[in-house]
Amino acid sequence: MRNLLALLAAAGLTFAGAGWYLGWYHVEKAPAAEGHRAVHIDFDNDKISADLKKGGEKVQGVLDNKINGGMPAETAPKSLPAQTDTPDDPPQQ
Repeated sequence: MRNLLALLAAAGLTFAGAGWYLGWYHVEKAPAAEGHRAVHIDFDNDKISADLKKGGEKVQGVLDNKINGGMPAETAPKSLPAQTDTPDDPPQQ
């Protein structure tokens, strides 16, 4: 249970730090009535979506690059050619 809470705390802190750095949200403090303070948090959903999509494409590119053995996805062969051994061919040594 403690490990799960630590994981959730780490994920929350990572989101908060990355979101602040990337400008996903803005926090504003303003005075309110009778000496209280008001805090307004404005989330930029369009920027969050665009950044996550860009990150997903980058991860997909890295995975494709590893799968294709370092070749760009456009030049990598789609499949390996089939090997055909016929009984008439002598064994190669």
